[in-house]
Amino acid sequence: MPGPKSSSSQSGQNADHNTDDSSFAGYRWTYFASITNATLRLRVQNFIDSTNWDALIEYANRLRNGKICKLLPDIGLGYNHLVRIIEFQDDVRWIARLRMPPLSRAQARSSVNKQIMKNEYNTILLVKQKTKIPIPSVHAIELDAENIVKAQFMLMDCLRGNAGIDLSMEVPNFYKRCVFSKMAEIQVDLSRVQLPRIGTILRQNEDGSFDQGPIPGIGGPFETATEFFQAWAAKVEFGISEAKLREAAGSFADELSFSASSFISLVETLAGNLSVQDKGPFPLCHGDFGHNNMVFDDEYNLLGVIDWEAAYAGPWELFGEFPLTLSMLPPDMDAPWNYDESGLPRDAESLQSCSDEIIQ
Repeated sequence: MPGPKSSSSQSGQNADHNTDDSSFAGYRWTYFASITNATLRLRVQNFIDSTNWDALIEYANRLRNGKICKLLPDIGLGYNHLVRIIEFQDDVRWIARLRMPPLSRAQARSSVNKQIMKNEYNTILLVKQKTKIPIPSVHAIELDAENIVKAQFMLMDCLRGNAGIDLSMEVPNFYKRCVFSKMAEIQVDLSRVQLPRIGTILRQNEDGSFDQGPIPGIGGPFETATEFFQAWAAKVEFGISEAKLREAAGSFADELSFSASSFISLVETLAGNLSVQDKGPFPLCHGDFGHNNMVFDDEYNLLGVIDWEAAYAGPWELFGEFPLTLSMLPPDMDAPWNYDESGLPRDAESLQSCSDEIIQ
């Protein structure tokens, strides 16, 4: 299936831009090679084997009017996506970001996966239109996995840098103030993208406006924050079985199970009082914002924010949380012996996170 006209039409303007390598020593995509879990590795290997890479090369070749191209050996990997680099004869590089089949059968509905990918594409268009946040341009998108490549994919600008997941999820102390300041700037810029309802970005209309749709697993779109929190409480499921909870928590399992169910019940009861602004407009939430989805050069200059597939317009209270890079388990939800007499974490990593939140 051809991608949206607006995606393919970008290729002429942006394709010939090639970023200087002076601040980039190379990709650090080591996750795939380091996978030890047999199930995860088999999932990735089966996907690699089933994908028609020659067809992908031909597809990219046609988009750039016959320019010869090849796949580089690097393989980038996330939870849902596998990434390859396409290099053209004029040294221009694109990213092929391919969506892997879901791990669980519950997530395997093709219509849902198509919509998630389409929502992400429309979100990218919206953010590019309304903000100065750097995002790689999309040159083509294929929503149907039953295409010649045998996978859903996007072709995007290739950034000469690494995301946090490829940098051991660490920011060197020397660069922290700069990186955290940039995170704050992005949050502020994103707060200006406001929509009338709570929900995903379903489609762009001919007049440039955007329609909203349901949030996967929750529903909607919602007119109020109250409706959202009520739906969340009715449908949310914590992702650990009773057996695994008892294995992990031992004698605390019953207390944790009761605490989780009580929390859901409280959200439902207090849904009408949880937000200071019950009605729209609502800010656009990235859904997985942090160092893990920011691409930096070797001097930690920000090149782009990626992976918008979980984005949605949501209540201000959810938008205003710390980036996942800096998030911590609240002390009230943690074991008391993990803190000293002054209330500070005993664990050095958690203590550093407290300090980093202050820097932010």
